[in-house]
Amino acid sequence: MRTAFKLSLVLCLIAFVFSCKQRKANNDIASGSVQNNEIPQVRFESDMHDFGEVVEGEKVSFSYKFTNLGKGPLIIKSVASSCGCTVGEYTKDTIKPGGQGDVTVSFDSWHRVGFQQKSVTVNMNTNPPSAILRFKARVIAATQNVN
Repeated sequence: MRTAFKLSLVLCLIAFVFSCKQRKANNDIASGSVQNNEIPQVRFESDMHDFGEVVEGEKVSFSYKFTNLGKGPLIIKSVASSCGCTVGEYTKDTIKPGGQGDVTVSFDSWHRVGFQQKSVTVNMNTNPPSAILRFKARVIAATQNVN
């Protein structure tokens, strides 16, 4: 009886250990953390832009161009800005290997007098899974005509 109990306990432990390892492997695949040759790689022509002097109230934009250097299709999942004054628009289509796209960032300088440095985070199916694009501007107060 004791031998049968010990044997059953050992078999249960072995089954438990193997099921945990299988679950971890499945989670790695689902989360995209498995390394393979099909992962897209993105290269931006520039990750920093200087708008220079901007008059308060002016809206300025810049397009950050990129290329998919990987062997798999690149998908931009989202673009998040660091401030409500900044909006990012991006290529919604899947970018094939060797293909190009862009992320256009618009900055509204209203009530932003002085030196400004902002960023947007581009979330993609790449490794690493995001890229940060930055810009700076020196916002000059708009002169007001008072009669």
